[in-house]
Amino acid sequence: MPELLAALFTLLAQSLAALNPVPLVQGRRRRARLADHAQGRAVLVPCDLRDRELTGGTWAEGLLELPPGGSAGPGGPVRWRAKGRTGAARAAEFPPLEAASADGTSVAFRSADGATELRLHPDEAPMVLRVLRVLREAP
Repeated sequence: MPELLAALFTLLAQSLAALNPVPLVQGRRRRARLADHAQGRAVLVPCDLRDRELTGGTWAEGLLELPPGGSAGPGGPVRWRAKGRTGAARAAEFPPLEAASADGTSVAFRSADGATELRLHPDEAPMVLRVLRVLREAP
């Protein structure tokens, strides 16, 4: 009997170790950001960015601060905050971006001249692109 309990305990421990809760948590956070932005709140969207002005032309991990959204449209500029930086976020004006590549974990968008490239999770890409397009079209 003790051997059976030990075997069951080992099986349970190995099953729990194989279960990776990170995608579940990240998915919940993405859904919360999408809902918050749809309700007119500002959100921070994780992304990778390469831009001449904002990152010196190198890849940097960070956050895009999207202004409050909703039916009234965006309420301010998009800002870039590099990961690990404690300073204030910098206002970012993105040129028109076209889809460059995609897989299950990210979608890459690139400007026509190749100076700007943005990688996002596929779930959040439509929200970010919509905000960027509305800001470009605003008078």
